[in-house]
Amino acid sequence: MASDAMWYKDGIFYNVKTTHVNFFLNHPDLLGFSQKEKEALCVKNGLAADSTFCPEPSVQRDNLVLAVLKRGAVRIRFYGGQTSVQCYDHNNILCCTQLKNCVAGGMGKCFGNFLTVKDTLGWGMNLNNIGWRNQIDDFLKE
Repeated sequence: MASDAMWYKDGIFYNVKTTHVNFFLNHPDLLGFSQKEKEALCVKNGLAADSTFCPEPSVQRDNLVLAVLKRGAVRIRFYGGQTSVQCYDHNNILCCTQLKNCVAGGMGKCFGNFLTVKDTLGWGMNLNNIGWRNQIDDFLKE
């Protein structure tokens, strides 16, 4: 594994060298945002339009992550052999499709035997048990 975190969008994994938000601030186009959209999001959240860095933890950081998740990206984090992923809105079929494609595409690349999924409401419980400490192969069959 090349980093401690990744973004996934539309079949492509992006290694995060700093934080998820800083990656977005420096590469908005890769995650589906125009430069103008990125600048507007920054200003809306109290950052300079040309920001390339956002402190953690902060409300701005949470808002920017949510904006990227709403655009269909999947956030991947690694914790001591366990992989957790986050997507937006378990009732949104795009989220579930992106999530399954992400996991299938990441087999042997970044996922172990177990997957913990987080939506924007909490860990696992709000995803109708999709991926909540499931074996990967069971998750992909759901």
